[in-house]
Amino acid sequence: MHSQWQGTGLGLGTGGSGSGGGNRWRMRELASQEHFDWSVIKRALRGFVPYWPRAILVALVILVTSIGGVIPAWLTQKIIDDGISKGRFSVVIWLTVTLVVVAIGTGLLGVWQNWLSTSIAQNVMADYRFALFRHLKRQTVQFFASNQSGDLVSRVMNDVTAIQNVITSTLVGLLSNVLTICTTLVLMFDMNWKMALLAVMVVPGFVFPTQRVGKKRQKLQGEIQQWLAKMTVQLSETLGVSGALLIRIFNRESHEEQHFSDANRKLRDLQVRQALIGRWLFMWLGMFSSVGPALLWGYGGWLVIHHRIGLGVIVAFTALLSRLYGPLSQLAQLHVSVLSSIALFRRIFALLDRKPEVEDGDTTIPENSVDGRIDVIGVSFSYNTDIEKDEGHAALKDIHLSVEPGQTLALVGPSGAGKTTLLNLIPRFSDPTSGRILIDGLDCRTLTLKSLRGQMGLVPQDPFFFHDTVLNNLHLANEHATLADMEAACRAAQIHETIATLPQGYHTVVGERGYRLSGGERQRLAIARVLLQEPRIVLLDEATSALDTVVERKIQDALAVLLAGRTAIVIAHRLSTILSADKIVVLDKGQIVATGTHTSLLLESPLYKRLYESQFGVERPERE
Repeated sequence: MHSQWQGTGLGLGTGGSGSGGGNRWRMRELASQEHFDWSVIKRALRGFVPYWPRAILVALVILVTSIGGVIPAWLTQKIIDDGISKGRFSVVIWLTVTLVVVAIGTGLLGVWQNWLSTSIAQNVMADYRFALFRHLKRQTVQFFASNQSGDLVSRVMNDVTAIQNVITSTLVGLLSNVLTICTTLVLMFDMNWKMALLAVMVVPGFVFPTQRVGKKRQKLQGEIQQWLAKMTVQLSETLGVSGALLIRIFNRESHEEQHFSDANRKLRDLQVRQALIGRWLFMWLGMFSSVGPALLWGYGGWLVIHHRIGLGVIVAFTALLSRLYGPLSQLAQLHVSVLSSIALFRRIFALLDRKPEVEDGDTTIPENSVDGRIDVIGVSFSYNTDIEKDEGHAALKDIHLSVEPGQTLALVGPSGAGKTTLLNLIPRFSDPTSGRILIDGLDCRTLTLKSLRGQMGLVPQDPFFFHDTVLNNLHLANEHATLADMEAACRAAQIHETIATLPQGYHTVVGERGYRLSGGERQRLAIARVLLQEPRIVLLDEATSALDTVVERKIQDALAVLLAGRTAIVIAHRLSTILSADKIVVLDKGQIVATGTHTSLLLESPLYKRLYESQFGVERPERE
């Protein structure tokens, strides 16, 4: 039997439509990137609400630095017209010192402003990352079976990191450039309104060409993030221990290298295109930046020659032009950046808007407080949420069964019969399409997920362990457990002596997914982990891997300790399990076809007899 625990550690089969559903979700998301949507921008701005005091302070600092930025041009005009032209050296010295002080003060304010804006940006990014992580943890196992982990990691890390420029440069730059333009125009019109009008004549040339470029860069940004996600998927799959073993056993190193190289080149080409797509626009903007000073020197020179204005006014105007055209050029680019950033926010919001399939209940009960009675009443389940369209392909159909406190119920059946699916419904990794599951008479849907799962322990067929120490992996089950508690649980699970021989004992790192341990050792460590929980209900998917007699006996002894006095639902793969079970349920094609004891089922169920003879062997049982 191939168990659907495999590959996920906890696992739920991908089902008939899970993957397709994930693909349709991504297709809808990509289609939505083709139009500008102000609602996305408004929603993105809500992320700044918790930091509005700092945002107001940033705005005030930007206002002061914008005013301080035009003062040097005004002082330059005074130095030339009131100092140098009139031979008043004391005025030149005083104004020069003022110019230096203003420059230093403005520079210091700029550093403070950068610190404030970066602080806001990093806080907003951290909020988005945490919101995505928390929301993903609420999704069902089916969601993770239908979506690549690398793509999800890319959204949490790459997409959120990519919006940093939007926060630090786009929004702060927008305010800074607007205030700079406003203060510059005020001083220009105060000095000479005719020359100021001449300076702003070329402004339309900065604005009109931006829309088309913005749309192209927006589309490219979405494609870049998709390719980043694909590369992250490949890296997460091929650099993990399972993927590395698979690649080596099938000699696929060259293929994977070529696959990564192709994706890397595609990403490179897209990023080059994105960088160059606005070059013609910026060349146009640069040309207009040169036209303005030429007009000013021509008209201003005529005014100076005819003694209408002083030379300092022209010099000041020329200095102010850089403060006018520079921000205008940056505003045009900011418009492009805002358009391209919409694709990023859409990807993030699409994930945040995905409603969890399993909703938390309202009732809280203490951990391990139930007696352990389980009632499954009329439960059906389909991986297609529209069960009427999926009729005939449902994973489970109208399941009724009861387990009394302290009883062991064994589930047997051919591969694909629905055993693992049924087991996964007990802790609400998914919810039944119809029907109810009761724990001590309480509908599981009414309990908080924490309360429900606090009543039960799970030993999957392929136990998962983090790349951490034995100690910390055991702490997952009981964070308050002492080393003595862990040693007692490990002795009961027949694994303590093995751990004691490790280089650092309980402080030894087990490797990714626990691969430094053998299959039998991982199973026994998983049993020890559940023993630390002391649950009233145990869910167990036994291993199918061939084990030597000594290891199998150790596992059987550990299971005997684990199941003693507890309610247990066990997917049986071994003869000893079905012999010791109080009740055996035979599943086939998602339905219960027989229920009874081993002896009665051998006589009454042809399917069970066939499974027993082919899967469990025909040796004579030790007891009836």
